[in-house]
Amino acid sequence: MKQNVIIVDSHHSPYLAEPDIERDVLSSDATPVLCRVNSAEELIGMIDNADGIISWHTIPLPATVIACLKNCRGIVRAAMGFDNIDIIFAAKRGIPVAVVPDYGTEEVADHTMALLLALVRKLLVINDLAKNGEWDWRGVGSVPRLRGSRLGIVGFGRIGTAVARRAQAFGILVGFYDPYVPSGVEKVHAVVRHESLHELLDWAQIVSVHVPLNPETQHLIGRAELGRLTPQTVLINTSRGEVLDQQALLDCLNDNRIGQVGLDVLADEPNVPAALRSSNRVLLTAHSAFYADASLAELRYKAAASVRRLLRGERERNVVNGVGG
Repeated sequence: MKQNVIIVDSHHSPYLAEPDIERDVLSSDATPVLCRVNSAEELIGMIDNADGIISWHTIPLPATVIACLKNCRGIVRAAMGFDNIDIIFAAKRGIPVAVVPDYGTEEVADHTMALLLALVRKLLVINDLAKNGEWDWRGVGSVPRLRGSRLGIVGFGRIGTAVARRAQAFGILVGFYDPYVPSGVEKVHAVVRHESLHELLDWAQIVSVHVPLNPETQHLIGRAELGRLTPQTVLINTSRGEVLDQQALLDCLNDNRIGQVGLDVLADEPNVPAALRSSNRVLLTAHSAFYADASLAELRYKAAASVRRLLRGERERNVVNGVGG
């Protein structure tokens, strides 16, 4: 008898039209069932008998939902981050939680560079001028030279290192802060290692954030950190919205204490504060950095393959809560 895999998606901005890729991957082991809801509470009673779960980020899986699972052999978060799942409670229940950490590395790195180039080259400003009939480069104001500028990367994992490689191709000097990467990484990638976040922020002209969201990184870029930036600094966040203190950022923008900002993620998506919508110094991209046709297909395939390994009792190297793996 085939096992039962529930794919938890949302009615609002759903990721899946149908579970065709998942069906192909799981065909010999399980039947995937797409379950769209508006809230976590709706899941209670709907997924209690699931043997496996694939979770998309819009709907959380708190302890109250996980407590109802009777036969679950694994939960796979179809993403790199897992802040919407109570992984500690899942571990207490003996349920492994896995992620897909590598599916969109190229896309997020490319998107980060697109934001960087657009902001540094003042494309928002010159686009508005040109569309309004002002065909004059002087209207763009001061534009720094990219080569020789200093990019500070917060979080030097897969995406952070991919961004570094791309930036170096433009002649940008790259530094990073990440207390969790081993010594010598800076030599491998020919970058500058900074021993503190504040040291990096004092050094960088462009700051790009690439960390997961957890209790340690929530508001990692807070009021004190933003206070170290200058009216010329470019700030980019393609990680998680809550990593950045959004109110402190709004205050900085209002007081002209920061230059330009590129945000792919917000603290309360999809709600966009009016100050961000109206600012010509802010570029918003609606949590799309991960997306390409190929990356979404890769994510769905790898999530399904991961849950298949968990159902079979095979080793899954991307378990994040210490159960099995």
